[in-house]
Amino acid sequence: MFVNNDIHKHHILIINQTDAEHQLSSDFLNIRVINTEDRGLSKSRNLAIKNAVKSICIVADDDVVYTNGFAKTVVDAHNKHALAGLISFQAKNFSEKPYKKYNNKEREITAVRKEIPLSSIEMTFKKKIIIENKIFFNELFGLGSYFPSGEEELFLKELLSKQIKIFHVPKVIVSHADESSTSNPGSNHFIRARAAAKYLQYGNWSLLWMLKFLFFLIRKKHIKASSFVEKYRVGYQAIKEIKRVT
Repeated sequence: MFVNNDIHKHHILIINQTDAEHQLSSDFLNIRVINTEDRGLSKSRNLAIKNAVKSICIVADDDVVYTNGFAKTVVDAHNKHALAGLISFQAKNFSEKPYKKYNNKEREITAVRKEIPLSSIEMTFKKKIIIENKIFFNELFGLGSYFPSGEEELFLKELLSKQIKIFHVPKVIVSHADESSTSNPGSNHFIRARAAAKYLQYGNWSLLWMLKFLFFLIRKKHIKASSFVEKYRVGYQAIKEIKRVT
């Protein structure tokens, strides 16, 4: 993770989701470990937010590698955009290619629907703003929960609903393997998560939104027209499930 940087210069918090027999500890002053028996990616992130000790936080995965000097890039951006609660950056894969098709303009993000879905490894935020506004990841979403993706979109929407500024800075700070099936718009995982998230936004109107979304996926060749009914059922079942658990 820190092969390009001096690990001793960074304050690292590890959330170890485990059991009583597999506890971790750290011998380094700058590396803290919280062992928890809770499960779920969003629960892990929320626990990290509550226990972070520095003013600027970066969401990490255990399979990323940070670029040389990434911390200065992040700090400089937050100093430039002092009122921003969250600043997103860019990632690349291990073949040095962009992780996704980015908009390379530095800008304020004002509507999630106009943006390419944001990945957590691209996120950096000011802890004080997040805590004061009681913004956390929805624990029904994310790997290890009911819906394996969609937590980043809901997190951004909550920021915007509370009029917290979000900026994108088109600089690469991290490398990661290519995106998984949960980021593939045509996958059942993705459709389930999007349908459930839209129910939280639109209520029963999300059933109509599903029609529009599936036609969009067909037009963009993410799914075949012959799979329309099957994919609608996937979304419909997700809406039934989010109704049941909320």
